[in-house]
Amino acid sequence: MGLLVFLRVLILAVAVPGLVVCADRAEANSQAVRVYRNASLCPVGTQWETADDCVAETMGEVVGTDWSESCTTDSNGLRSCTTNYSVDVRFGQRTQSLRVDESTYRAVDRGDPAELRIWRGEVVRMVTRGHTEIFLTSSEWASAGWLFLWWMLLGGSWPTVFGLWLFPLLGGWLVLTVPYLMVAFNLLGLNPMGVMGWSTVGVLTLAGAWFMGRSFSDATDWA
Repeated sequence: MGLLVFLRVLILAVAVPGLVVCADRAEANSQAVRVYRNASLCPVGTQWETADDCVAETMGEVVGTDWSESCTTDSNGLRSCTTNYSVDVRFGQRTQSLRVDESTYRAVDRGDPAELRIWRGEVVRMVTRGHTEIFLTSSEWASAGWLFLWWMLLGGSWPTVFGLWLFPLLGGWLVLTVPYLMVAFNLLGLNPMGVMGWSTVGVLTLAGAWFMGRSFSDATDWA
């Protein structure tokens, strides 16, 4: 009994400060995201190396393409693989590898020109051979990461506070992770959603709530 209390206190000692830090870092990065989202294009002739509060436009050149494959095997021995595609682009003295979708990868070739938009040294948009690729900034990635970590810490802390008998509810909580992130990203402007997106949020929210309600009912019966 004493060990269980100690573990609950230890988890809360980590989770509570973690929730505060995650919220603070997500807000700090979201401010940087808002600055980027509200930034205008730089005046013609502005060098991307010196552009600070505007989005610079420059021309680059495709210098190579590449692909990689990552595979996993489940408990039943079924193997599934995901193929990742990338394009190497040179602009000025810099060369950067950018992840692209398959259609862009198959359309471009070495030597093709690429129209680039750059925000504080990061490529945020590329147009080549009629294909447009949009890339998240480091602040957008960081915001997403901190929001995800906040949700996971919250999910791990409330069963500790109210009792481990609520642990089965975490299955429904994990289902709710998807709509939570979709809405959070939408509010940050990372992933604007249309009718299909909001419909998906609604369906998954109902599914997660139903799963948690059923798990809570079963847990109450066993308690």
